[in-house]
Amino acid sequence: MKEQEKPVDFLWLRYMGVKKLGFSYRTVGWQYFGYWMDLFETYKKQYNFETKRGLYKLFQLEEVSSLDIL
Repeated sequence: MKEQEKPVDFLWLRYMGVKKLGFSYRTVGWQYFGYWMDLFETYKKQYNFETKRGLYKLFQLEEVSSLDIL
């Protein structure tokens, strides 16, 4: 079965919308699937940020003189 042919698990979508994203049961049912997936992608980024205690690293830039480039 191809990736695109997998059926959508609507019960899982409702559970995630209510328990993880904080919407009411009724609101999750009214949301468009594309909008819901955009919200869930944002939730996944936030979850990874919180569980890995930060994904972003600050790098210090080294000073380079114009003669070093040549």
